[in-house]
Amino acid sequence: MNGQSSSLVSVNNEFSRLERVIIGLGSPYQRDKKQVAREMAEFPLVPNTERQQEVLALTYPSEAILLEEYRAYVATLEKYGVQVLRADAQAAYSFDYTCPRDIGFVIGDTFFVANMAVPSRVREIHSIESHLQGIDPVKKVRPPRDCLLEGGDVILLDARTILVGQNLRSNRRGYEFLKKFLEPSGYAVIPVPHAQLHLDCCLNPLGQGHMLIHPESLVSGSEDYWPLLEKFDWIRVDSVEREHLATNVLSIDQHTIIARSHAACARVNRVVSDLGYTVEAIEFDGVPATGGSFRCASLALQRASG
Repeated sequence: MNGQSSSLVSVNNEFSRLERVIIGLGSPYQRDKKQVAREMAEFPLVPNTERQQEVLALTYPSEAILLEEYRAYVATLEKYGVQVLRADAQAAYSFDYTCPRDIGFVIGDTFFVANMAVPSRVREIHSIESHLQGIDPVKKVRPPRDCLLEGGDVILLDARTILVGQNLRSNRRGYEFLKKFLEPSGYAVIPVPHAQLHLDCCLNPLGQGHMLIHPESLVSGSEDYWPLLEKFDWIRVDSVEREHLATNVLSIDQHTIIARSHAACARVNRVVSDLGYTVEAIEFDGVPATGGSFRCASLALQRASG
């Protein structure tokens, strides 16, 4: 491992102590109305869920709401000693730069630049390039153009097992690319067909052997991933809780998560708390109105080893 790159990026699971993270921006947001109008044509890429009509009706948050909620999010992360980085607002995507997890992800000491399914979002990577400059170029990888692969579909089940969601935003070629790239280094890379925007909208492992999961969102027909998921103690979420992204929490460490304080997530938060986790439940309604929540709104660069 290159010494320089190892100091910048290192992620081996979803729940070791979070040290450095890029989070989304509340501003700029939907300022260029002509651009917004052009991008409505991309909405066939919105999954056919209960929220589809809400998204298509443009019931989006205001910048004021987003800015206030991100302030609370940053304060919570910093309370736990996490170094919080932000995108370059001058280079940011004016339609929606709330979910940096989509545009990149870290596995081990390698940063993967995502290939976005939505064409207008391809340039979002430019807004975080200043945080990636010190990474060894060998450890900064981008798949070929025909390999769609977004960070919300990539979940590190453990230090050597990677789940890759398969639906609208990440295709079979994206999975095959990651498998070919990682398997020589000893990783198992497993495809998981699902019915949501990203895999983390229906599945998320926690640090004490539990998993938030909406199993009905997982498409039958592949048996490879079920034995891996069944090694965890499931915390099942129902369809309403899933629609409000109760699975899309961010683990700060093995014992602490950040979750929505929304009423639809209250039962799940209580269950998680009763299992011994500290649940930092904060108001976060703006980003979920766009289709993501805390995991989507964060790009983890570094977690503690072990």
